[in-house]
Amino acid sequence: MSDNSDPGSRYRIAIGQTIAANRAERRWSLRTFAETSGISLAYLSELENGRKEPSGATLEQLARAFDLPLADLLHRIADRLEEPQPPPNIPTEGLDRTEIEQIAGFAEWLRWKKGR
Repeated sequence: MSDNSDPGSRYRIAIGQTIAANRAERRWSLRTFAETSGISLAYLSELENGRKEPSGATLEQLARAFDLPLADLLHRIADRLEEPQPPPNIPTEGLDRTEIEQIAGFAEWLRWKKGR
């Protein structure tokens, strides 16, 4: 995934996670999804890994492949953006949502304490 110092990385990561989750729900391989969506396997891989930012037309193509209205896909991406974010450079691999929320909450508390 992209690093957190890049301002667009959270957006790209949210898009990638949303695409991967929707693909996994359908039990599609990346190859199957590429064939279904008409988007190259290499580009889909870049999207899922947060390295590329899709155009509006590509988002619409993805939504059609998932048989979703574009608004639904965008809402799913927005939901991921609202998930708690740990401070940059904190490894969170293997942690569940509750543990990440605890880290994010502790970071907020530290910022509050420092600002008092």
